[in-house]
Amino acid sequence: MKFDYGDEVIFKGVDGTGRPIERPGAVVGITEVQNSKQAETVGYPIGTTLYTLEFGDGSDQLVPEDRLASL
Repeated sequence: MKFDYGDEVIFKGVDGTGRPIERPGAVVGITEVQNSKQAETVGYPIGTTLYTLEFGDGSDQLVPEDRLASL
């Protein structure tokens, strides 16, 4: 599923202890990994769409599309 700027989403990940978490946020940036240097820097393969999410506490995180769901 593709998301757009301003979309409210749920980030599905794990916390520091390995427990699953779901954290609501808003899409504030969209980046497609386009070359090998970028892939090495972000740790995702070429062609991956990454979204910058901003959370209610003001923090942000860069996450791959497959970790998101619509709110």
